[in-house]
Amino acid sequence: MLEATELRRPNCQAEYKVVRVEAPPAHNQQFLCLSCGGPLHNREGKYAFKYFRVDDGRWLHRLNARSPKLR
Repeated sequence: MLEATELRRPNCQAEYKVVRVEAPPAHNQQFLCLSCGGPLHNREGKYAFKYFRVDDGRWLHRLNARSPKLR
């Protein structure tokens, strides 16, 4: 059974669920936060991390509160 951990980025307050899975070494491409572009850890020893962005809908309220731009 996989265990998910919650993570909140200190810079942008983006929320992620993180799952740690055993995986063979592969390319070590750096993961970046979807909100602020900051780095996320991709491996710890023989384990790889999978990040799932948790969307609570707060961004939708901000979009609806904006004034329309008319040209």
